[in-house]
Amino acid sequence: MATPAWKVASDVTEGFLTLNSVMLKKYEAHELVALQAELDRSARELRGTVIPQDDLDASQKKNRKLLRISQALTIIQAYRIRGR
Repeated sequence: MATPAWKVASDVTEGFLTLNSVMLKKYEAHELVALQAELDRSARELRGTVIPQDDLDASQKKNRKLLRISQALTIIQAYRIRGR
């Protein structure tokens, strides 16, 4: 992997990078496992953040990040199940 898994997970979370099956072809199996673990860790950390109920912008931002992580995890899992 040219960039560390934590950096790719951060880019996905922030919306700078989207994962797809073509992009995942360049990763080896152990790199996909590491990326999946980093995305899981990012999701846990993000779910643990407390946002005031009256702050709608922060709530939407958190939910968008969680959605991006969830979609990336789904794409990785489908790619790993389908195989190369």
